[in-house]
Amino acid sequence: MLHKTITAFALIFTVVSAYEHTTVDQCDWSGSGGGENGGVRPVYLRCARGTVSWRYPRGALRIVLSFPVSSSENSIPGHPGFRACVKISGPVRVFLEGNGKLRPLYSPTDGKHELSHRCFRSRKHMAALYMEAEDDFSYRRAKVRLQYDLEPNSLKGGALHLPDEEEECRPCSMEELARAYCQSDLVARGTVSAVQQQLDLEAAELVLRVTKILRQVVQETEGETVLTKRNVRVRVPTACDARHGLGEFVIMAKRRLGDLILVCAPRLEAWAQAVREMDTAPCVLNS
Repeated sequence: MLHKTITAFALIFTVVSAYEHTTVDQCDWSGSGGGENGGVRPVYLRCARGTVSWRYPRGALRIVLSFPVSSSENSIPGHPGFRACVKISGPVRVFLEGNGKLRPLYSPTDGKHELSHRCFRSRKHMAALYMEAEDDFSYRRAKVRLQYDLEPNSLKGGALHLPDEEEECRPCSMEELARAYCQSDLVARGTVSAVQQQLDLEAAELVLRVTKILRQVVQETEGETVLTKRNVRVRVPTACDARHGLGEFVIMAKRRLGDLILVCAPRLEAWAQAVREMDTAPCVLNS
């Protein structure tokens, strides 16, 4: 299997080149089977988020992810590209291409929960995933699903978190707080009633009892909105060692792959003071 993977990877670029002129921008892909003669089928996606559904998988897919131009323009100057996170399920092995090598990203037996967020950074403005179907005939009637979410490289509060764990866990600066307030999908005041460790997801969940919604962006596919809930779950990396703190907080979170991910969480008193002292901000700030 390993020899097959390396050989297929070596042929990817010649196979794909024939399709370059026929690509169209799209968010989702759905298909079945494999490429011609069991080869590599190219899939081009150019959206911030979407889904790949592969029925009766055979052979391999090469999935190229790239950002819409309007979103890429939000990146920090000198830091082009984006951070990508995916959820994958099904009988396939997925590798991230880079520097002429394939880095393992997912397999059904890698010990991680299929709801885990597997994140990586793009090389400039694109990232390519090589998805290889398992050879076992019993899997031939299976279905593979990959969800992806892309965010431009930006300040911590401008997109989500920088990839480095130290950046993910440190407190937000005043400028990052303003960006996070204006660009997060949910900003709410509330108290943390519990911190639940989700070791199989390499994350913890803050159970927030909402006292006031300050800002909310509702996606059409969300179903029940946060406005109807008293308790909201917000995910944080295990490495951040989140603790149950007393008092009221302002939780700023981004929605990623169906989950709310913590961006910043100042205490209400600190946030109210920042609002009073801030001269400029990308939007109107409230506490």
